[in-house]
Amino acid sequence: MRGEANTRQQWQALEQMLNQTIPEERFHIQPLDLRQMGEAVNQRSVQFLVTNPAQFVQLNSHYHLRWLASLRSRRGGMEGGNLIGSAILVRRDSDIVSPQALIGKTVGAIDTQAFGGYLLGYKVLNDAGLRPEHDFQLRFTGFPADALLYLLRERAIQAAIVPVCLLENMDEEGLINKAEFRPLLAQTQPFPCVTSTALYPNWSFAALPEVDNVLVDRVARALLNAPETAEYQWSAPASTNQVEALLRDVNQHPEQRRLWLDIKSWLIQHQLVMSILAMGLAVLTVNYVWVMLLVRRRGKQLETASAQLHQQEQALTTARQMSVLGEMASGFAHELNQPLAAIRHYAQGGLIRLRNADAHHSLIPALEHIDAQAQRGGDTLNNLRMWVTQSQGAAAGDWQSVAVATAAQHVWHLLRMEQQYPQVRLWLDIENDLTLRLPPVLLDQVLANLMLNAAQAGAQDLWLCGWRDEAAVVLELQDNAGGMSDNALSQAFTPFTTSKATGMGLGLAICQRLMRQCGSEITLENRPSPKNTRGICVTLRFMIVDGGNKCQ
Repeated sequence: MRGEANTRQQWQALEQMLNQTIPEERFHIQPLDLRQMGEAVNQRSVQFLVTNPAQFVQLNSHYHLRWLASLRSRRGGMEGGNLIGSAILVRRDSDIVSPQALIGKTVGAIDTQAFGGYLLGYKVLNDAGLRPEHDFQLRFTGFPADALLYLLRERAIQAAIVPVCLLENMDEEGLINKAEFRPLLAQTQPFPCVTSTALYPNWSFAALPEVDNVLVDRVARALLNAPETAEYQWSAPASTNQVEALLRDVNQHPEQRRLWLDIKSWLIQHQLVMSILAMGLAVLTVNYVWVMLLVRRRGKQLETASAQLHQQEQALTTARQMSVLGEMASGFAHELNQPLAAIRHYAQGGLIRLRNADAHHSLIPALEHIDAQAQRGGDTLNNLRMWVTQSQGAAAGDWQSVAVATAAQHVWHLLRMEQQYPQVRLWLDIENDLTLRLPPVLLDQVLANLMLNAAQAGAQDLWLCGWRDEAAVVLELQDNAGGMSDNALSQAFTPFTTSKATGMGLGLAICQRLMRQCGSEITLENRPSPKNTRGICVTLRFMIVDGGNKCQ
């Protein structure tokens, strides 16, 4: 444990006792570390072993050693029993006061197979809630174990897992000052050495199975009958139950390893079969992945085709509805034109007769209003006919110059907004000379639809502003009715789509159609009003071509 020279010196007394008791044989101490001992047993280059109980359990599982005796220590007046353990040491001036403080630190140990120099410390740290392989960095120094305390003293590591009594022995030899160190997880034991773990049975003396039985018997009697003055006192072999339980807890028991070795051996013996199975599994996996990719690709194609089909069905339904609507509008225009023409004729005839009889007759203004409204109805029907004939490639009618501000006020009074919606106010920001050249009453139709929509949605104020830029005349109608959802906004111009209980969903669609007849456009967006309340802003953009508007 502490180097070859120290080991020879420590066990010299045992060598002398055996040579004196059995003079016809020659015994010789051969210091070996854990791995060297396993190789020596495998090569049968040694006949007897003195090792810790954990190493004995490991070797015995493979080579069926004969356990002759267990060492009994006199240190501290203890007889028999548990004399191997681990001390987890830190520097006395270290800030590490609990196992959790080791997280992220470097911890030294002798070897992954060392019983007192690692496994016992591993077990107690694991029981404290740490994962030694993950929570801190392990540094294995090998033998001699003295190096661990030197590294800890020089701060090369922050903690060390060492066998019990190593600290006290090196202090007695003057190699270190044990006052510079302190234990972590100190255990209270009737034992003169500092320990952090439970104590386990000490050194085991075993013989290899090939050794002559007579010699084995003589060695066993020599050990058990050693005089009281002998430096080493031996007793009957101690139970390995505690050691084996600990090895299982830290997954180091040879039976646990043997299961893996058995599996590995079986796999090697059936390598051809396993290779075929592995290839078959790989082929099936690749085939499964390929099929899933095809299914996914086909699924996306079907989803795309389904979406396109749904859009085509909606477009076809809309086209049918628009066709029916066009036929109805054309029929209404045809049927209503005659009574409107008759109303105008009667009104104009009445005006002629009244003016001839009395130029200031009180009925003349009423008949003039009747004539004007009949003309307005005829113009509206003419716009509907234009809307229908546009889809059939027909040409548009004559245009008129329209003053935008005057048209807006006219529509406001015509709709009787002050009587029907007294809570709504109209704010105009349009120059009086801002004019447009449009089909008759087209601007009136669009503005009337937009104003009614805003009022019915709960608007308190309407702001209408207009200006002319290099490419277009722009009108913006802003309300404060709360705006629209993104979904409703995206379908605002879709025919027969409405949020009103009694609406048909055609108002905005007709407005868009009429605007596009003039090479113009209408757009909607959610925008805060001048009063910083949510609302809709409708933008009418009339394109200018050669100084005027163009209708296609």
